[in-house]
Amino acid sequence: MRGRPRYHFCTLFDRHYATRGIALLRSLEQHCREEFRFTILCMDQETQALLAKLDLRKTDLILPKDLGDAELLAAERSRPRREFCWTCPPSLMLYMLNRLAPGEIATYVDADLAFFSDPGPVYAELGDKDIAIHGHRFSPEYQASEATSGTFNVGLIAIRNAPQGRACLERWRLQCLEKCALDPDNGYCGDQKYLDEWPSLYDRLVVLQHPGVCLAPWNIRNYAIGEKDGQVTVNGAPLIFYHYHSLVPLRMNFLGRCALVPSHGYQFSSTQQRLIYRPYASLLRLAQRQTDRCAPGSLKRPQASWRSLWQSYRSGQFVTG
Repeated sequence: MRGRPRYHFCTLFDRHYATRGIALLRSLEQHCREEFRFTILCMDQETQALLAKLDLRKTDLILPKDLGDAELLAAERSRPRREFCWTCPPSLMLYMLNRLAPGEIATYVDADLAFFSDPGPVYAELGDKDIAIHGHRFSPEYQASEATSGTFNVGLIAIRNAPQGRACLERWRLQCLEKCALDPDNGYCGDQKYLDEWPSLYDRLVVLQHPGVCLAPWNIRNYAIGEKDGQVTVNGAPLIFYHYHSLVPLRMNFLGRCALVPSHGYQFSSTQQRLIYRPYASLLRLAQRQTDRCAPGSLKRPQASWRSLWQSYRSGQFVTG
């Protein structure tokens, strides 16, 4: 009989991000060496119904009302969907901690991540501390973004069920309930810029230093990307997870494949496309096939236009899987 899971992950997404959420789960199944549970906050009932049909292993499916947070539900009635999604992570993590034993760890992950190796090094760095976050580590051409996006990224946050971890989440929850908007002129970037003050508030916090943590379009140029024994490497260390920010997946019905087109002007080398983006395109294609079999037509996905495909091809930023 299997023991209690060692890792407890959670994420959130709606039906428009469902294939990405499934790809995230599949990447964990492929690379996580320990038992884990994966709690998915479904941001609409369609997503919950779809995922229930898929009979996903190791998952728990919940809706915002299941979090037991009346103030959060009041915010849902008054905020746009995007802002409400940003408001949810602290409440979701508190929901997780309320179901974990003292000392256990809840790990929030954005739905547009994918793992390339075991997440063990994240927890090794956390050690006996209570909070783990990671920086954006912007490459020089994007360094100016730190002023509006913040020093730290919400892509992965690990928090222990301990007094300081809970205090951190309670404070973050109140801040997000007060305001969780994209308002750079006044210093707000959804739920994210609140993290800037965490290192000064919590002495049991660790800023993760592993180069394979949160590789992303905004920092990939800082690192040498390679491959060793079938493992993608970052400056010679294993890539743990990649944040596929600002990526437009286009479904190519005439080929039955998935094309990835980066936005925000991000550019990637052929090596980066081959080692990082092509595997993700394949994960999304498999997720699309799975959802199509279980619930045909339930997800409206963007279709690739000839113009967008041709422009992406000419720029060298067109990846299929």
